[in-house]
Amino acid sequence: MIDNLLPPQGCESPYSVSEINGAIANRIESGNCNVWVEGEVAGFKQASSGHCYFRLIDDESQIQCVIWASTAARQKIIPEDGMQVALIATIRTYLRGGNYQLDTQRVMDTGAGAMAAALDKLRKKLEKEGLFDISRKENLPDDVKRLGVVTSASGAAIRDIIRVTYSRDRGVDVILRDVPVQGDAAPAAIALAIAEMNLAEAADVLIVGRGGGSADDLWAFNDERVVRAIAASRIPVISAVGHEIDVTLSDFAADVRAATPSAAAEIAVADVSEILRRSDSIKARFAAAFKRTMNDFRDRLTDAISDPAMRRPAQMILEARMRLDESELALESGMNRNIERCRERIAIDAARLSALSPLSVLSRGYAAVYVDEKIISSSKKLRMNDKATIRFADGSVSATIDRCE
Repeated sequence: MIDNLLPPQGCESPYSVSEINGAIANRIESGNCNVWVEGEVAGFKQASSGHCYFRLIDDESQIQCVIWASTAARQKIIPEDGMQVALIATIRTYLRGGNYQLDTQRVMDTGAGAMAAALDKLRKKLEKEGLFDISRKENLPDDVKRLGVVTSASGAAIRDIIRVTYSRDRGVDVILRDVPVQGDAAPAAIALAIAEMNLAEAADVLIVGRGGGSADDLWAFNDERVVRAIAASRIPVISAVGHEIDVTLSDFAADVRAATPSAAAEIAVADVSEILRRSDSIKARFAAAFKRTMNDFRDRLTDAISDPAMRRPAQMILEARMRLDESELALESGMNRNIERCRERIAIDAARLSALSPLSVLSRGYAAVYVDEKIISSSKKLRMNDKATIRFADGSVSATIDRCE
């Protein structure tokens, strides 16, 4: 996925350039990457290996293209600079260079005939309607138990599909809908078979296709009725028409395009033997992990048993009690010493306070006079008939001032 290439939360390292290019390649090549594109050939070169390299350009842009030697050998037309061509190709990414290119499977001169022109017109019409959009394609189920096949019962395609399917999982039911795969009656029969398989919910996945042949032999799978039936199918469809270099409009409408009928069966049906091998591998890893855990537990148990506390627990408890008693006695002794020191400090502080206390002055024969709880330090502060309190060392008396001198 490249919807979000920010590092996950907590990740301290960024992605590498190779990881970014790999993510982009996986996203581009994960779906149906077949395209039909038209433009002018520029920069055409054919290497000694037989591979052909060129650019396809229009007024505003360009794209790199390649025709591999094995494909070029089958082409009726080899492009030249300045030639207007229509290509059927697959989008591929080049990780090292960080760019993408078109792996060309068929080259057609745009003036090569009415058939090509009509096909291109139909392609554009269906593409505009959204029948080829990647967003509408469905993922194949992981566990296929009913494999529907729409093809000829007498063709090599069904034999290849059955052979590959049963070699991978003999528990899969192959449900064949026998239809003609070429001729005037083929398109209507193929479209009807797809619709009826959907109506009956007869399969988990549908393979629609046939073996190899000429362009005329494969033409039924370019028919608008077949393409619309595939696009409307609620059952995921794998298109398997001809050989790897053969591309039809059915390939664009299908959820997945397979290079051959055999490859379609490999895509649709999981390999039980491989699943069992993976299961055995998981079991082996689990057993190894369990064994490591048990060995670790055994080592920890051995260490615990060899600990002195485990060999003579009663003696360890007695020694712990003795240490507890010693600590208790030491704590009590320390507390007594602290209390005695506190008592001594309190006695000293009390003697100091006593020496500073007014009561000690009064005990020597002096008295203190208060009026309204305020001490009177001068006779000038007294008035006739003032109510006064005279404080002695051992008590106090009330008095009324009747004379001031």
